[in-house]
Amino acid sequence: MERSKDNFNELLKFGEEGEKDIALWLINKGYNVLPLYQFEADQAPKIFGNEVCVSPDLVVFKEKTCTFVEVKRKTRWIKYKGTVETGCNYSTYLHYRKISENTGIKLFMVFKHEERNPLGIYSINVNEKGRYWDGRVNGIKRHKEMYFWPLESLIKLE
Repeated sequence: MERSKDNFNELLKFGEEGEKDIALWLINKGYNVLPLYQFEADQAPKIFGNEVCVSPDLVVFKEKTCTFVEVKRKTRWIKYKGTVETGCNYSTYLHYRKISENTGIKLFMVFKHEERNPLGIYSINVNEKGRYWDGRVNGIKRHKEMYFWPLESLIKLE
């Protein structure tokens, strides 16, 4: 689903570069950005409350509104039954839905697609309906569970 990398540190760096790019892009559009950096490089940051959830990457402020942003840097799209789509790990998707529900703050997935067309920055509210995939191919578990949104549901930001 993601770019093949030799190790976790390379994957982490690849993702962090995408987060930085999107944060700078948002700042240039007039937003104020609070990045939620990791305290331990081998663990995702978390939001603690009655339940512990994986934290999105950014808290974004503009004109008295606050929004969460989770950035996903991608090198390819998924094609499923003639539909072009993109997505994320299903378990973290569930965390993002829960955070948005518990806080009342909108949470947007922002996908930075590069290397394969269509290129660009796309967003979608995490509460928009998408497609769950159980990771099975021909009945055999091949991948982690994922959640996808079709290209036509995404908002192209750039």
